[in-house]
Amino acid sequence: MNNPRRNTRGSSTTSGGIRVRAPGIPIKCWCAESIKELISKTNLNPYRRYYRCRYAAQRKLENENHIFKWVDEAFTDEIQQLDYHVRMLEEEVQVLKATITSGPKAFWVSVS
Repeated sequence: MNNPRRNTRGSSTTSGGIRVRAPGIPIKCWCAESIKELISKTNLNPYRRYYRCRYAAQRKLENENHIFKWVDEAFTDEIQQLDYHVRMLEEEVQVLKATITSGPKAFWVSVS
């Protein structure tokens, strides 16, 4: 791509051109094309890696209608998502531990 911009946050757009935040590492574009990893050759972002829709990259499209996301921002998103999931699991483990230690009292009925 000829002009990736530093101020573009990791995002994608819908076919209608509406900007939507795409969390994590993109896998497919809205157009169902796979994603290609490229390296910026601009003066503003020299050698910075980014993800781009394979269709848009092959045709050197400059519009914002297909996936574009900086690799470093995609990795940051992935780490934040994993961190959130780890915190949720830790909370669930704490609840389960509390349930086990103070859990329901078993009532034994003697049958004679």
